[in-house]
Amino acid sequence: MTDTMIEITGLKKEYRLYDTPASRVREVFSITGKKYSRQFLALDGIHMDVRKGETVGIIGTNGAGKSTLLKIITGVLSPTEGSVTVNGKIAALLELGAGFNQEYTGLQNIYLNGRIMGYTKKQMDERVQSIIDFAEIGDFIHQPVKTYSSGMFARLAFAVAINVEPDILIVDEALSVGDLFFQNKCFRKFEELKKKGVTILFVSHDIASIRQMCSRVLWIDHGKQKKFDKCDLVCDLYMDEKRKAMNMGVSAGASDEVIAAEISGSGAVFPGVHYKSSKLLSESFRFLSVFIKDKNGNMTTDLQVEHEYEVHMAVEFQEDMNNLIAGFVFENNKGLPLYDMNNYINQQQTFCGKKGKVSEIVFYCTLPRLMRGTYVVSAALAQGTQNQNIMLTWLHGVLEVTIHNEGYNSSYIEIPGTIKIHEYERDMVQIRE
Repeated sequence: MTDTMIEITGLKKEYRLYDTPASRVREVFSITGKKYSRQFLALDGIHMDVRKGETVGIIGTNGAGKSTLLKIITGVLSPTEGSVTVNGKIAALLELGAGFNQEYTGLQNIYLNGRIMGYTKKQMDERVQSIIDFAEIGDFIHQPVKTYSSGMFARLAFAVAINVEPDILIVDEALSVGDLFFQNKCFRKFEELKKKGVTILFVSHDIASIRQMCSRVLWIDHGKQKKFDKCDLVCDLYMDEKRKAMNMGVSAGASDEVIAAEISGSGAVFPGVHYKSSKLLSESFRFLSVFIKDKNGNMTTDLQVEHEYEVHMAVEFQEDMNNLIAGFVFENNKGLPLYDMNNYINQQQTFCGKKGKVSEIVFYCTLPRLMRGTYVVSAALAQGTQNQNIMLTWLHGVLEVTIHNEGYNSSYIEIPGTIKIHEYERDMVQIRE
């Protein structure tokens, strides 16, 4: 049996665009063969192979051709040129609600999707309870899906797709409408499917999710294949291009007085920065220093909970940059992020970096009641807003700090508060079911 589940060679998808419906009619009946349309290549020259058990990401801006590619793979569309070979049963989450009859109930649509995929009613009877349990939409399963919210649609569609035992699962941004807990549940299911050898095609604008899930990534730009290679390599190239495009734009909402103090000449001396690993280092800037000061102005890595500290970053810029977000995060020895700050979260503002200048970014904070122990501090610089940003660089392990806490908290973070105990006679207490 072949190890290649999907093989695409020289794929092209062409559309003819007409200015008016009448132009289409004139072209059909033209005696001279005159064209009243113009060519639009939705896809041009796509080559890709996907192996069994592999998770491949597909990235690109809106309109790049990602959804068109998936529709060709699933057989919804036919290619103009090239070949697509698929070995195995496909379950696809494309446009929200695709494959659902709006007048049918959720339960009826489960059986409808099963029939579309070639399952008998008996086979779906064996799966229907698992689908209902995973979707968690309660009694709405017996209501017409036209009454569903987009989140309920996503829940049911995903539950059906993963419980029909596909060889290939295709997900096209469908999970972006789900709530946080359901998304987390879906990603855990992805990991389970990967261990079972299911091949996954995952389309998303969330590069962090792409990095987390995928081994290789296909980057499509205006219908053309820009790159198909290892995940980190392609994501780094993609984010770098987005960063350059953003930097050419107009600075929106940037503020120079937020936290960035410019330093030139011999105005400051900083300790050099060292880090364990890094991602997306850019030639447009570089971190010179990251350090912590106590309230007396002394540098320290020995921290006491509920004390005031300043986290300093010094960044040198080789070109003008706008819409910048700087931040740091404390991680425990298991790599769990427990405390972070950035200028957008705390002040809803970005800042600018100027060519030839060094900006010192200072975070003023009171250390929360973290569990005592050793923590790793990482620093980052991004561009955009909190919801839509491009990670420019991530320096892991710029500092190692020791946190002291005289309390006895058994969890990662201790929440200050008071506790009162009340006593009642048993016959005065009622329990409501």
